Amino acid sequence: MLDFPTGSRLARELAEIPQLAIYAQLSVQPGATRQGARVSGATRTAPVPLRLDIASYLGPVPASTRATIDPHRDHDGTVPILGTLTAWARIVEEEMPCSCRHHRHTCRPDETTIGSLLAYLSARRTLAWTIQQPWADEYAAEIHDIWRVLDRLAAIRPRRRALQLPCPRCGLLSLSQVDGDDVRCNNDSCWAVLRADEYERRIEQYLAIHNAA
Repeated sequence: MLDFPTGSRLARELAEIPQLAIYAQLSVQPGATRQGARVSGATRTAPVPLRLDIASYLGPVPASTRATIDPHRDHDGTVPILGTLTAWARIVEEEMPCSCRHHRHTCRPDETTIGSLLAYLSARRTLAWTIQQPWADEYAAEIHDIWRVLDRLAAIRPRRRALQLPCPRCGLLSLSQVDGDDVRCNNDSCWAVLRADEYERRIEQYLAIHNAA
């Protein structure tokens, strides 16, 4: 059984996964930039090759996803999102009491799309039942893993990354950069700010000194 914070996180992540899956799919297509925008056909830069491991995980485009069939063993061994969601939907279907007057299988979710499976799993009655089950922790953890991977691939929020060169003012390894922003020192007694091109020049200078040594 899940506590309230974990149950709330599960509900939120189930609701967010469809959009994250779309953005993640766009971000790994050949010719997409790091932010997922398409590269102009006039550019001389070769398109980024499609990451087969990520494409295998995402499966087909969410709007037209089919159940995963791999007769030629092309997948890399990672269970696609559709496979994980289908497995949990089947467990819920088999174990959850059915209030439908018709046959239980008339309530079976459509297993051909990520969206339809998530709609079934996130329905109020389904969610209220699943968070009380003995396997709810494992279920929430697998949904969180999907959300975490998609959130990283979709890159729809600015991300902070630590940089490797020391701050030119205080000398500490305290520089970081948020996507699209200047480089900033996180030392409370320094707070130096460098433009991105200034930091790039420092990298070039560092490499030149290192190679000459």
